[in-house]
Amino acid sequence: MAHCPLVIVRWLDSRQPCGQWRYLSSLPDARPVEVATVGWLVKDTVDVMVVCQNVGDLENPERAQASGIMAIPTRCVLSVEKLTEEEAVTVSVDSVGQPDFADSGNSATYSGGRPIASVRTQRVL
Repeated sequence: MAHCPLVIVRWLDSRQPCGQWRYLSSLPDARPVEVATVGWLVKDTVDVMVVCQNVGDLENPERAQASGIMAIPTRCVLSVEKLTEEEAVTVSVDSVGQPDFADSGNSATYSGGRPIASVRTQRVL
């Protein structure tokens, strides 16, 4: 999956439609919703970014599979952050034995205990 980076995509989506009759003069303020989607970026074109949440059969590239595939219109994308795994990290432990990431900068961890760093790049809409 080297050619499909793990990313977090922030993008604008429509809101739930209003399901009842309303006077046009009293419509509520309508705004899009900002959404964050995490997954592997499998396609990035002028028109669409395709992200998948699950991948399988990675040992054999010809048999690789994906599910949770989502197409996001590129014009809706606010930013893309590439997530990378750091190899070595020193983490302090707080007074109750929990990891203290207060000084770790722009990173987070997953259950394996290794951090995931993010690199933000702004997309032009």
